[in-house]
Amino acid sequence: MSKDKIKNLIYTFGKLLGLLGLIYVFYKLSKEFTLSSFVEKFSDFKTIIVPLIALNFLSSAIGIYVWHLILKSYSKKNFKYLFSYYYFVKTEISKYLPGNIFHFIGRQAIASKLNLSQKEMVKVSLLFMYIIAVGTVIAATIFALFSGVELYFKVLLTLASLLSIASLVTFFPKVSKDIKLIMSGIIVASISLQGILLSIIVVWQLGSYNLVIFFKVASIYIISWLIGFVTPGASGGLGVREGAFIAIAKFIHLDISSEIVLFSIFFVRFINIFTDIIMYLSTFAIKEEK
Repeated sequence: MSKDKIKNLIYTFGKLLGLLGLIYVFYKLSKEFTLSSFVEKFSDFKTIIVPLIALNFLSSAIGIYVWHLILKSYSKKNFKYLFSYYYFVKTEISKYLPGNIFHFIGRQAIASKLNLSQKEMVKVSLLFMYIIAVGTVIAATIFALFSGVELYFKVLLTLASLLSIASLVTFFPKVSKDIKLIMSGIIVASISLQGILLSIIVVWQLGSYNLVIFFKVASIYIISWLIGFVTPGASGGLGVREGAFIAIAKFIHLDISSEIVLFSIFFVRFINIFTDIIMYLSTFAIKEEK
């Protein structure tokens, strides 16, 4: 089988997985909510919607800074964070259409602006993806250690974290070990904010602060975020991330109602997409400053 056929097969599988996930999520939503009850639930967040969007924006901005540091590690040109922000956000929208991975392909176009070869730009994207994966595992582990998940789950995540850190230090020798560890730490902060975002949404609906559930939800969501991230073709992990969260929550017997689980993953996705659109529109305001 040719490489093109394999790529098309993987891409189609990712799209199909995302579609099936979306169908399942919307089917479950239709069972739990009527249109009026869903709108009412949505309105419960009107007082904190802006802080939640700001939190998501901060998470994205921190993640972009890591990409900026990687670019500076490979390029000899001097450029500001705003340059990296502009091109990152401008291409990030491609993760929805045509789908995951394509936003990385779109960033190949800036190689000439930074005097980088296409091969070097590929290395930038691969290192960024790898650091995200490592940071995500570490973030999930940190939250899991303070939650009520089973011991074996904590042990597996801890071992995965140690292994991922060791591999990160070994791979991509062009970038110093210290810089890679610093970047992975920054990504941990970025990804942790995503977990915190969903945990806030869940706790807000519970009406009482439960630290164990807060950490458990964050850990599960971060793992499902990673699953959506690494699924090729899935539009920003749409459907895959949500389906993974529902499945993991059910597997570990998360002690919250299915109504809260379903609304939370839908609402956090709404915030993600809305923030991506706002950030994309912001590039028109900074175009002359890039």
